[in-house]
Amino acid sequence: MAAQPKKWLRVWLMPLAILGAVLAWRSGWIVLPREYDPFAPLHVADPRTIVTGFKLRRLRSDDGYCSLSLESSQLDYLPVADMSREEGCVLLNTVRVARSHLRFNASFVASCPLAVSYAMFEHHGLQPLARKHFGQEVDSVSHLGSYACRNVRGSARRSEHATANALDLAALTLRDGRRIDVRRHWQKDTKSEAAEAAFLRDLRNEACRFFRIVLGPDYNAAHHDHFHLGVGSGFTICR
Repeated sequence: MAAQPKKWLRVWLMPLAILGAVLAWRSGWIVLPREYDPFAPLHVADPRTIVTGFKLRRLRSDDGYCSLSLESSQLDYLPVADMSREEGCVLLNTVRVARSHLRFNASFVASCPLAVSYAMFEHHGLQPLARKHFGQEVDSVSHLGSYACRNVRGSARRSEHATANALDLAALTLRDGRRIDVRRHWQKDTKSEAAEAAFLRDLRNEACRFFRIVLGPDYNAAHHDHFHLGVGSGFTICR
């Protein structure tokens, strides 16, 4: 019988410790680093932590929080006036992104959550993977656009593009001028291009950390030449 109190203590000790830590934090007795504080604005350059996913989700529901997070990014952007062209095609809290630390083939319109998610993807995913695979960074990105007032192909449902919540990434150019193209390099046609194919697959997987909807050549023929990077809402897909 003497062992029972010890067993009860073990069961409750960890929850009580966590509760105590939370209360101490909310009371101001403990100050968390910004990247661990779920209520601090997401800062693009901060290391990823267990609360980064929560912060990315919050971007979609809190315009002020998203705007503060976007200010911390490496993006060069200008606000776009709110607009409603027709039912289901609405631009709210939107910006036009001109460039970042790298160049784009064209500027693009992005909802605030898309812009912040892209900035996170570039800083924590794209450039580190380029350094890992090729020993150099990406110099420029080619995309197929973001905002388009249209439905999902073959569906009556509006596309994420109808609210500037998705960007179609088609190709990347490295600092040495080498171009890595989703259409050309995804299939690993030759041994000489195996490095490009491996990079693209890692890039697709890494994108899923920052976007809820990531669609590429493995998803369907409509995405044979690009990655659809979407903010998403109720579900997640990484193909």
